[in-house]
Amino acid sequence: MPQFGTAWITGASTGIGQELSKKLLSQGTRVAMTARHADKIHAFRDSLPASQQTLVLPLPADVANHDALSRAYAKLKDFWGAPDLLVANAGTHINMQASQIDWVPCRDLLSINLLGAVDCIILVLPDMLARKSGYIAGVGSLSAYRGLPWAAAYGASKAGLNNFLQSLRFDVETHGITVSAINPGFVQTPLTDRNPFPMPMKISAEKAAEYIWTGLLKKKKEIHFPPAFSWSFKLLRILPYPMYHAIIRKITGSASRRE
Repeated sequence: MPQFGTAWITGASTGIGQELSKKLLSQGTRVAMTARHADKIHAFRDSLPASQQTLVLPLPADVANHDALSRAYAKLKDFWGAPDLLVANAGTHINMQASQIDWVPCRDLLSINLLGAVDCIILVLPDMLARKSGYIAGVGSLSAYRGLPWAAAYGASKAGLNNFLQSLRFDVETHGITVSAINPGFVQTPLTDRNPFPMPMKISAEKAAEYIWTGLLKKKKEIHFPPAFSWSFKLLRILPYPMYHAIIRKITGSASRRE
């Protein structure tokens, strides 16, 4: 028997979402895949062995669109019932220096990274509570720990998701529901391909999926990786702010002051 009967993964058409879907499918889990681009989900399903194609349910939707997301979840329930596992993975990133910060991109980023994830959780939660079982995981970022250059809106969205998951856990763990916050470092994806700066200890999306899978099996409250990089961030998190600010300035150099 698979570890999870049914999983719902958002942001499933590329990167971590797609690689984690592969991992789950290899274990015999039925995977409902949500992303904005239906063609990419269908192309992924068609590339699988015939035995796995029947385990994929394409659910195209924009997580920032509540009505579309609700319809996708209703379709999932009609086909397979409420999922055992939700991985709220959909996210985006826009590097914004001070001169580029604008309301619309900030709003859109928060709508996808934070509110979209929260919307998914709110959709599955009543069914998991009624069943007294389930697993909710949200994909954040190590940038949730403390502020970083160019990442005011992005870091805020991931910090908000981290806090939401941590707070939710207090309420739902007594009802048989597990909650994990997933905080990766730099992962090779179409999003990080946009970054104009060096990304230390960057790993592949496949490796990230392996870290996540291992953490899910162990029901870790926080799944953070790669370990050497994430533990360094945890150390930076406890430093006095003036010291932290000076270190980050030095690491990022003149790039953090470009306008």
